[in-house]
Amino acid sequence: MLNKHRSPPIQYLPAFVAAARHNSFKLAAAQLNITPSAVSQQIKTLESYIGLPLFSRQKRELQLTQAGNSFFQVAEVTLAHYESGCLHFFEHYLSPTLKVSMIPYIANELIIPKLADFQEQHPDISLVVQTSMQLENLQNSELDAAIRFGTPPWPEHNAELISPAQSCLVAHPDYWSKHPISEREDWQNQTLIHSRSNTNDWQRLMDSIQNQFSPKRELYFDSYDAGIRAAEAGLGIAIGILPIIKNKIAQGKLTALSERYVSIEEGFYLVTKPNDSKQEAYRKLALWLKKLFIYTNPDNSL
Repeated sequence: MLNKHRSPPIQYLPAFVAAARHNSFKLAAAQLNITPSAVSQQIKTLESYIGLPLFSRQKRELQLTQAGNSFFQVAEVTLAHYESGCLHFFEHYLSPTLKVSMIPYIANELIIPKLADFQEQHPDISLVVQTSMQLENLQNSELDAAIRFGTPPWPEHNAELISPAQSCLVAHPDYWSKHPISEREDWQNQTLIHSRSNTNDWQRLMDSIQNQFSPKRELYFDSYDAGIRAAEAGLGIAIGILPIIKNKIAQGKLTALSERYVSIEEGFYLVTKPNDSKQEAYRKLALWLKKLFIYTNPDNSL
């Protein structure tokens, strides 16, 4: 037989749950900032919807009935889910916070050193930096945006170009002095540093310069940050990506093999999930990032 009872309105659940937790209409009223009679009336209305008594009023202390205890489990979970859902809704649509994911290298080298400038320019936006080596799916997370290196599109996400990218071969100055490259044969004496586990950037380079060689040694790392640190330590040659490598070159911690930089297909993008209420914040962040990523684009790029 079909149940003809309608689910009671959710507006009566807070009074019921508060009374059940405190075993008291008076304490429930104090918690909800209403009168005890208002609590009593809401619970009577709730009981009329359900068709069963939820509290036993025969004893001096308020007690849940068996049905009341079962319904309390339902009501408590319902309110918790409703409250967490509302919190997520407000954070997503009304919060001034922007949660942005990026690889640790970009966060440490570019974003964090200038974060105070962003806060000063945009005090209405709270920028939260989260680092990850994973390609985050924004739709299934609390993230608002991500800085990605790659090529769009990314389904169900919006992408705005922050900066085109170029590559250059970098190593510590001492490494170049010990392992100079002037002839094609010199490549066989080099140590190559790999910084992406899912892409062989060196093979792509060999294909582009039409020079297939076997290096003396190859070192493999699972992050760009680790690969660049290895190059700074003089362990070999890494493929640096401009503009995010620009500070290391400017500081003299790394030196490029050649001033002729190679334009590559990938670029740096601000990727956001659709959210009309945060479009202005996205726009401000994108403009700030574009200025932050600016570098002198050499005229002799390849």
